[in-house]
Amino acid sequence: MEIDYINGPKTYKIFGMSKYQMEIHKRLDIKLNIIEYDSIMYNLEKRYIPTISTNETPMEYYNNISSRDTSKLKNFLIELGKTVFKNIDRYKYQLEVKKNIKDANIKHITSQEFAYLLNSIKMDMSVVTCYDLIPWAFEKNHSKIWKNNIAGLKKAKRIMTISEFSKSEIIKYLDYPEDKIHIVSPAVDHDVYFENENKEILNKFHISNEEKVVLYVGSETPRMNVPVLIKAFSKLKKKIPGIKMVKIGESQSYGARENILKLINELDLQDDIIFVGYVKEEDMPRWYNAADILVYPCTYAGFGLPPLEAMSCGTPVITSNTTSLPEVVGDAGLMVNPQNFELMADMIYNLLKDDELRNDMIIKGLKRAKMFSWDESAKKTLKIYKMMI
Repeated sequence: MEIDYINGPKTYKIFGMSKYQMEIHKRLDIKLNIIEYDSIMYNLEKRYIPTISTNETPMEYYNNISSRDTSKLKNFLIELGKTVFKNIDRYKYQLEVKKNIKDANIKHITSQEFAYLLNSIKMDMSVVTCYDLIPWAFEKNHSKIWKNNIAGLKKAKRIMTISEFSKSEIIKYLDYPEDKIHIVSPAVDHDVYFENENKEILNKFHISNEEKVVLYVGSETPRMNVPVLIKAFSKLKKKIPGIKMVKIGESQSYGARENILKLINELDLQDDIIFVGYVKEEDMPRWYNAADILVYPCTYAGFGLPPLEAMSCGTPVITSNTTSLPEVVGDAGLMVNPQNFELMADMIYNLLKDDELRNDMIIKGLKRAKMFSWDESAKKTLKIYKMMI
C-alpha cells in the first residue's frame, strides 16, 4: 500500500497538525509519497513578522513596536498582500500535486486547508483530515478560499476528524454523510510525556523554585482567549504576589501580540508574564513538569492537545467548558466559562491552595491521559486506508 501524502507547506516546526500526522505515520509501516511545497507566505512571515526573543522582555518588545504605523490602511494592505501570496501558494501547490500523484495510490489530504485541491484534481480514493471548521463556523470566514475548501471537503470519499465535536460540526455545516466520517483522536506519547516534576528549566527566565507558575500553551488568535486569561492572572496576582505566568507558542495572529502587551502594561504585569515563544518538541515535557497548573481558556477547539499533554505530566488543568474540551479532560480537569475571568481566577487560586483538590486532579489527569494512545490512533488510520482499497 502506498499513500499520496498531500501534506502542504514544508515546515521544520512540530506542533498541532504536524505533530498529529508525525506521531501517527511513524507508527505505520506504509510507503508515503510525500507531496509538499515551499510556501512563499510561510517564508515571508518567518522573515518579516516580528517575534519576541528570549533576551527581550515583553515591555522592550512593546516599546519597540509601539511607534510603528498601525493604521487601518497599513493593516488592509498587509491582509491584501497575505491573500495574494496565499493564492499564489495554492496555485503552485495544485500544479505540484497534479504532477506527483499516482493513479493507484490512496490520496490523503492532511488538512482541510488543502481540500480545495479536490475541486480541480480527480482523486478517486481520497480522504481528508479535517481537524475543525474554525474559519468557517467560528470566524465566519466565507471568503472564496474557504468556499473552495468547503466545496472540496464535500467531494472527499471519506473524512477523518479528531473529536465528536468536530464530527458534529462537519455534519452540520457540510451535510456530509455521518458514516463516512471517522474519528481518529490525537494522543500523547507516554514514553515522552510523563510525571517528572523539575523546575530547572525556569532558571533561565529567573523564576525561582518557590514561585508558583501558571502555564499557557497556544497561539494568540482571538478564539484562544488570552486577554481573558491575563485578566484572571491579574486578579490572582493580588492574592498570590509571588506568581508568574509563562506563555509558550507563537502569536499566529497579526496585531494580537501588540494588543496583549498593551493589556499587560495597563495591568502592570510586565515583570510577571514571560513569553517563551516556540519550544521544540523534546523540551515541552520539561515545561509541563515545571508548571504548577495549565490554564487553557480556548473558546473553540477541535480537540485541545495541551490539556492532554499536561495531564500526562501530572500537571492539573483548568480549561473551557465549551466545544471539544470536555471530551478531552472529562472529570480530570476543572472547566469554566471561558469569558468569566473572575471565576477563572478563583479556580486557579483554589487549585493552587487546596492540596487535596490538587492531588485529586493530578491522579485523575494521569489516569485520563492513559486513555489516549498514538498506537491506537495509528491502527484506526490504517483501518480507514484499507476501507478505501
